[in-house]
Amino acid sequence: MIMAQPRKPKGSPNGTGGQFDHMNHTDMGLPALDVSTQPVGGQFIDKTAEIAEKLFDRKQDWDDLPIGGCYRINDFGDYVTEDDWRDVWDEHPLEEKAWMLADNGQYTTDEVAHMSPAEIEHAYDAGGFHPAYVFYTEKYEDDDYDLDEPIGATVADRVRHTGEQLAGQSRESMDFEPGETVHATPDGFVGEHEWEQAWGDQPAYARAAYELSCRHPGLHMENLSPKQIITMNNSEQAYEQYVWGTGRSNETDTDLDHDTRLNMDMYRQNERNAQYAGRDLNNVICMREAAYTGNDGTLTTQVRQSTLRVLDSPDPTGDMDSLSTIALGLNHDPAHTVEMLTGQMNTMAASEGVGLQQTLVQQLAAHPDASAQRNARALSTVLTCVESNADDMQGAAWLSASVRLYADCVGGVGDRAETRRWAQQIATMPGGGQPLATARTVASAIVLHIDGAMGAE
Repeated sequence: MIMAQPRKPKGSPNGTGGQFDHMNHTDMGLPALDVSTQPVGGQFIDKTAEIAEKLFDRKQDWDDLPIGGCYRINDFGDYVTEDDWRDVWDEHPLEEKAWMLADNGQYTTDEVAHMSPAEIEHAYDAGGFHPAYVFYTEKYEDDDYDLDEPIGATVADRVRHTGEQLAGQSRESMDFEPGETVHATPDGFVGEHEWEQAWGDQPAYARAAYELSCRHPGLHMENLSPKQIITMNNSEQAYEQYVWGTGRSNETDTDLDHDTRLNMDMYRQNERNAQYAGRDLNNVICMREAAYTGNDGTLTTQVRQSTLRVLDSPDPTGDMDSLSTIALGLNHDPAHTVEMLTGQMNTMAASEGVGLQQTLVQQLAAHPDASAQRNARALSTVLTCVESNADDMQGAAWLSASVRLYADCVGGVGDRAETRRWAQQIATMPGGGQPLATARTVASAIVLHIDGAMGAE
């Protein structure tokens, strides 16, 4: 059969003889190839680098920058004004985002090359990208300090006092309107007005110093320069390089007292959840479901991180970012998510070549230690929240319910006969979809375990 999709003629722009055009020019009704779902490829990445070269023709030192917005363009401390940045990237928004993502602390150039345009947009816009070397910042009129000199005890104390003021003004998430800009504190959130009023005429780096000190209270802030503060506040990698690369192990967060660690944990949790201020968990889960564009290979890792966070959180049911991530995992990566959740309730590793159901039966038959039981009780509470708020179109709520029943078995919570009744109901539910199929597998394992235990009595 002769293919009707035309070839690009030899010598045509961006093409050579024998290359197929991605558009349909025939009357056969064949759909055009959706290039938005195809990897952008190495040539596209090369193009972004060529465009970015124009930035370096306009680079300036910090001291020479005019007042206003600017971008740091490398790890050597070169900057361009916001206007120059916009001039260079004008009409190249996708290339701009791809260049920002590549080798900037989170994704390698090769990983970006294998992303589709939609995946690049999502990775850049979803809120989880934290650039390490290239990022936006601002220079203010009072930025006449030495960027390389430590800020000293006086400035550090003023930052600390401002933080105490913000703590006293903090409110809960639901006190704000959905979409309202808020800033995290260890005690909750403050609105934009309170935030700006509190910092007043303090130098621009003071806000970064506050955020960094809340996130890493083990740092000796008075010993850091404004440049170090801004860099570490924008990059966890830069923080790690500072602490371990220079041997300053006394400035880590490992030897904190209980109250300081509690404040640190709550600040980090509130910082993650600031974007969801004014929204309940059901709303957040629905938002993230609507924005989900497919598993780019990071969802499993995100679920693992979220599970560990809620187990270590002083307020796990308030961590909507982590709970909604677990909900995404249940809906879109059910098998790995179940393995992650149940793995935190067991000391027994999964046997090689054994299916999920048999693994769960074996784990339930083992005797959990005190740590596994504590985790099981904590996850039972968390999964109850997810179960009540998860979109059940794909059976995610039922999967959450089945894993919650598993947690109850491990944690010794609830009536065994009632647990079996609910598990039996889930195990025999009709319907398709991987989440519901996985829910049936988990529930069947629970039924087998309880029946075996009752038969042995």
